[in-house]
Amino acid sequence: MKYDLLIIGGGITGAGIARDAALRGMKVALFEKGDYASGTSSKSSKLVHGGLRYLEHGEIRLVFESVSERRVQQRVAPHLVRPQPFLIPIYEGAKPGLELMNVGLWIYDSLAMFRAPRMHRTFRGTKAALNLEPKLASEGLRGALEYYDCATDDARLVIENALDAKNLGADCHTYTEVLRFVRAPDNRITGVVVRDRLSGEEWVAESRCVILAAGAWTDEMIRRFELPFERPLLRRTKGVHIVVPRDRLPLARAITLISPVDGRVMFAIPWRERTVLGTTDTDFEGSADEVAADAADVKYLCDSGNGYFPGAKLVPSDVIATWAGLRPLIAAPPNVDESEISREHEVFTRKDGLVIIAGGKLTTYRRMARECVEKTLHLLEELGDLPEVAKVTTKHRPLPGAEGIASPDLQGVATVGRTLMTEHGLDADTATHLCGVYGARAPVLAALIAQDRTLGERMEAELPYVWAEIEFAARHDLARTVEDVLARRVPLLLVGRDQGLDVCERVADILTSVLGWSGDQRATMLAEYRAEVALSRRWQAPPLGG
Repeated sequence: MKYDLLIIGGGITGAGIARDAALRGMKVALFEKGDYASGTSSKSSKLVHGGLRYLEHGEIRLVFESVSERRVQQRVAPHLVRPQPFLIPIYEGAKPGLELMNVGLWIYDSLAMFRAPRMHRTFRGTKAALNLEPKLASEGLRGALEYYDCATDDARLVIENALDAKNLGADCHTYTEVLRFVRAPDNRITGVVVRDRLSGEEWVAESRCVILAAGAWTDEMIRRFELPFERPLLRRTKGVHIVVPRDRLPLARAITLISPVDGRVMFAIPWRERTVLGTTDTDFEGSADEVAADAADVKYLCDSGNGYFPGAKLVPSDVIATWAGLRPLIAAPPNVDESEISREHEVFTRKDGLVIIAGGKLTTYRRMARECVEKTLHLLEELGDLPEVAKVTTKHRPLPGAEGIASPDLQGVATVGRTLMTEHGLDADTATHLCGVYGARAPVLAALIAQDRTLGERMEAELPYVWAEIEFAARHDLARTVEDVLARRVPLLLVGRDQGLDVCERVADILTSVLGWSGDQRATMLAEYRAEVALSRRWQAPPLGG
């Protein structure tokens, strides 16, 4: 079969493009060399936000687009995109001060058409601020402002976009690497040669057009395919997060803070029974496959957190896990100041049938996908090869976990949770967890647990994940490896006390039963997962010569 559109990259951008194009009736293929969201798309701060910081730079249009998309994502994925309160503590001498920040938040609320999850509130005085978050440093605390953005499960947002793209007819392949382009005598790209990295099978996929949506790997792919770009398209910066036990830093809200180390804006976020601190922002050279936290990153984040929460006395040994991702920022051309370059995305179209999308962010992925597909169609029209497409949009189409939920908000999700308890006999904690992760798909898991109550047992006592999720990941959530499951479906890699090493053997047994692995395949999958854990712990290694 010849495809209308072939996408390289299975992050949020690639999955969003596949979904958008398939909804329009295009024949779509997607190839990802790893798992969905295995790159930057699962290494974010887990936020869908309006970009409050952009107001400081006067980027009103960008903020308006972001808050508008935040609202769309709450509607189409209420189980994955949830209101999250943020607190901005204001200390003596801080700029902007309490009153100016209050004005800024009124602008922020107005750009959201006053439809933010809740309007912001101002709390004046030390006592009022500490009543909200007692762990904050009290000295010089003038007050605090509370506003709302949204938290999300970034990896699952990608997975559900991929699931919906497949439901719409897209052929989506993970662990499938694009080796090279196939070109006609006139240099027009007519397809790609791909190889399944798990089976070794190679084949040719023909297409009218190819979109490169490789995120932080964009320039590496441009070099691989020997494309004639005079300069790198991206300036990649490393963003590291650390995870600490909630009892070391208990928070009711996410805290926006200014690092006392270097003045960067960063966050402390309650997430999955843990607290996350991040992120760093340092230039990165080298292969995107090898990005990891180092000892300096972890120390920086501990020191930054201690500046606001001195009672926590965080030290590197408190850190349960880390994750590190690369921001695919658009690079400045020669002789242009970095501050004058958009922090958003760009779409490049080429007469040989290649489209490259670079940059962007999680919150506005749906708009990015729509723009990329529309520019691709314009290119195909210029090339005289335009397929017939429908004029439809993803703006009102729910993701799979929101299908059939009567109320497009948390009330609709809560109704699913009550059904799990009344019809399947689940306890409140398990029902809350399942409906909050899987939404309308949760009854499938509940039915499994109703048949075998041992599947409802927790994989780790402190965390809500249950054993039924492992088989579900392989049968329904596109998982193909142990790492797929423990890093992105049931992410004990990020929040488990032992980062999933204590359960990976049993997980491998379940996946072997479902996926039919041989003994050698099982061993390989376990070795690869342990290597991924080791990469996340690389920061603990002593320096060379130490």
